[in-house]
Amino acid sequence: MVENSPTTTKYDAFISHASEDKDFVRPLAHALASWGVKVWYDEFTLKPGDSLSQSIDKGLAHSRHGIVVLSRAFVTKPWPQHELRGLVTREIDGHAAIIPIWYGVTHAEVSNFSPTLADKLAIQTSEGEAIDVALRALAVICPDLYKQHPRAQLEKLANGEAVAELQEELLSLRKSLSEFQCPYCKSQLIGSVEAPLEYEEKHWDLIRTFECGYREFGGSAQRLCPNDPAFPKLGEYELMYTEQKDASSYARWICNALPKTKAARLIHLPQTLGPTQRHAADEMAREYKQWAKPWMRPVGERP
Repeated sequence: MVENSPTTTKYDAFISHASEDKDFVRPLAHALASWGVKVWYDEFTLKPGDSLSQSIDKGLAHSRHGIVVLSRAFVTKPWPQHELRGLVTREIDGHAAIIPIWYGVTHAEVSNFSPTLADKLAIQTSEGEAIDVALRALAVICPDLYKQHPRAQLEKLANGEAVAELQEELLSLRKSLSEFQCPYCKSQLIGSVEAPLEYEEKHWDLIRTFECGYREFGGSAQRLCPNDPAFPKLGEYELMYTEQKDASSYARWICNALPKTKAARLIHLPQTLGPTQRHAADEMAREYKQWAKPWMRPVGERP
């Protein structure tokens, strides 16, 4: 007798059912999957173009357990019966264990269909909803997992409540982290000092500075982040030129950028020099590009 091994077993359970019973089987499969059970279930496993018979046979051959959802539809369908024969063969060979679930059928109906299955202890749907049936199946398939977690926790996972709670925690964490990150590029806070809001120094607030250059005081921006869509364009400055006749040929012309908009007043561009007005203007354009370059975290640096 060949025992199951990691190389021959891929799934914890194969679910055999009739398509008419999807409303019950689907939440059963999703509950098991939410607990980390590796389930062969057609909606999880089959892809367009797959051979139905080959995929089913492969799933049967690589499963430790076979969950058989016995219903009135099941006993009349050829495919479920084919799956059941495969599971019975696997169980006889010692490679799989069948877990029967009676879904709306009586003992007499199961006996007429398969006396062998009727003799097995079954999970009956009259004992609860799909989640209850899934919990009983879990106790057989993964007993250690079933014992390690309280029923309430497993129910939360199956219902998606645990995921929702985790999402809320992540959202709360993001909100708390946002206080230490630039609101536009997520660069880190590098300085925070208290300063008076008015000359009388009756009210104080924080001046906060970030890696990207963004700075705010009392909740208002004092310098814009280059990732902010409101960051001024070069056209929002008026370029003024001054000739220095006594200066060297290289520094003959000075270019100053005078802000024309509210956004431009928040970004002070340093003056540039050049042998001609055109050269000084080109230097100002290059200077602007450096200031306006979107901030990015250095390669290899962790967030």
